[in-house]
Amino acid sequence: MAKDFYKVLGVPRNATKEDIKKAYRKLAHQYHPDKGGDEALFKEVSEAYQVLSNDNKRAQYDQFGRVFEGGQAGPGKGGLGFEWPGGFHFDGDFGGGAEFDFSDVFEDFLSGFGGGVRQKTRDRKGRDIKTELEIPFEEAVFGGKREVELSKLSRCSRCEGSGGEPGSRIESCKTCDGKGNIQKTQRTFLGSFTQVSTCPECQGSGKRPEKKCHDCGGRGVANAVERIEIFVPKGIREGEVLKITGKGEASVVGGVPGDLYIRVRVRPHPRFRRQENDIVMELPIKLSQAILGDTVDVEMLDGEIKLKVPEGTQSGDVLKVRGKGAPSASGYGRGDLLIQIKVEIPRHISKKTKELFQELKAEGL
Repeated sequence: MAKDFYKVLGVPRNATKEDIKKAYRKLAHQYHPDKGGDEALFKEVSEAYQVLSNDNKRAQYDQFGRVFEGGQAGPGKGGLGFEWPGGFHFDGDFGGGAEFDFSDVFEDFLSGFGGGVRQKTRDRKGRDIKTELEIPFEEAVFGGKREVELSKLSRCSRCEGSGGEPGSRIESCKTCDGKGNIQKTQRTFLGSFTQVSTCPECQGSGKRPEKKCHDCGGRGVANAVERIEIFVPKGIREGEVLKITGKGEASVVGGVPGDLYIRVRVRPHPRFRRQENDIVMELPIKLSQAILGDTVDVEMLDGEIKLKVPEGTQSGDVLKVRGKGAPSASGYGRGDLLIQIKVEIPRHISKKTKELFQELKAEGL
């Protein structure tokens, strides 16, 4: 049985075009999939409106209960093809006769979906900035404070981001009538296509200054050099990235600034290296100290300690000093200082020393 398009829209058979349009707009909002509605009912309502809003198709439908211009409207049969938000809208008229006007429906959808295209443009973020910062090994362990200098788009200091000359009035954009977007409709042999794009005059804000700022030309942003203070956290590692929200490039009028991403490079230290949260160093000692044991002074990153070297220490042995490594990522506790022993063998010895070693050799040492 053919669908009763009048019942689908809930209008009498003698309904005017305006009655049909009002009924369609109400039901389209109710059933639109992007608003949690029923997609099947939305397509059915759209199909009914396409037929009843066109005089030729409506006349055929009233007389025969169907239309003959390429079959009934519907997906895959010359029907409505609808994509939201942005992009293209196809009116589905393969017969070349439908006047399927979405201009006023677009307005309701823009407000119904939280602003749609216009809202997205207003919330557009400025460009993120990525840079690198090299810090010394000690700063990576204990943290610190740095300044980086960036040349970037910043909020215009003259108009404070408004885009207008100080004291000038902000008015509705005449190019887009305050909508923030522009619709361009093009008719082809396939039907009408409507493209929605951001207004180039107001950048989607719907407003523009009566008199544009002299410094930024109404954009609200201008090139500037900015010094930004960076706090380097304790225990940061090579290659980690610091994110500083809102310190990227400023956005055009109405948007939010981007973010700053800083990849940290740690300058190698001549004596220390990182192993997870532990710090590793090498300590050369004399042969006699290794055999007999000793107490030696060791210079660490954060001071000096006296280290006891046990008797019979071997080259390659590791002595651990607890809690003298790098801070953990959680901020609680520190790793350990790992001291790798290197026993130094003298290249040249005196005659007396050589005789002593000959005696040791005779004893099997």
